[in-house]
Formats: sequence, C-alpha cells, structure tokens
Amino acid sequence: MGDKGLRIGLSILRIAIIVAGAALTWIILSNSVSEETWQEGNESYGQYLDQLFYIIYAVGIVAGAAAVLFGLAFFLMRFREKIGTLIGVIVFALVGIVSFYQLSDSTVLRAYEASGITVTEGESWFAGGGLWYVYLLGLISIASIVWAEVSRIFK
Repeated sequence: MGDKGLRIGLSILRIAIIVAGAALTWIILSNSVSEETWQEGNESYGQYLDQLFYIIYAVGIVAGAAAVLFGLAFFLMRFREKIGTLIGVIVFALVGIVSFYQLSDSTVLRAYEASGITVTEGESWFAGGGLWYVYLLGLISIASIVWAEVSRIFK
C-alpha cells in the first residue's frame, strides 16, 4: 500500500506542478502585449512571473538533488563493480590538482603581454594549468590505449 500511495502522491504532485506552470504561463501571455515597457509588464504580470520562476527553481533543485542522490545510491549499492570508475575519477582529480597547483606557472602571461592582451597573473596561472591538464590527460589516454593493446596481445 505504501508504494502505491507514494506513486499516486507523486503523480498528483507532478500534475499539480504542470497545471500551475501552464496556468501561470497562460496568465503571463494573456496579460502581455508586444509594445509594453518593462515597468508595464512588471506591474501587469510580474508577480506571476516570479511564481513561475519559483516553480522552475524548485523543480530544478529537486531534480538535481534526485540525480545526485540516486547516482550515489546506485554507485554505493554496486561499489565492488564500480571500483574502476572510482579509481578513474580519483586519478582524473589528482591529475587536475597536480596540473593546476604544481605544474602551472605564469609563462602564458608573457605571451599575452607580448601580443598586447591584458591578462592578470591568476588568469595566466589558470590557462597554464588548463594546458598542463590537457597534455597530461592526453599522455595518460595514449599510455592506457597502448597498455590495453599490449596486454591484450599477451592474454
């Protein structure tokens, strides 16, 4: 009974959100004219537009939270099967940390200054870190492809 009640409740909620969004959209469209100023539009249907945005924000937040929570739950339920994915994400993050905090410098800044473009030192460090990140990921991907092909030969 609990599962059926939850489904019915969520269906009613979904229909209510759709009806509220459609009704607010109809009110906004029916009150707007093509040659109105922002002030006139805000006075005519501004409060309805705010309500519509609140619905959009709420649905977006709930959908994002559900995606993250269900993704984490699925990952944790099949943790042993997904250990390779976890290792890949950790390596990806470590390569990024090394690229941006150990290898990057302001070398790009001199090239920008020579061409007359104004760039801050922080932007230069970020650009340098991004370049190192791409280079390292490229090398790692080439090495992993070579490793996979060579190990396949000996299997």
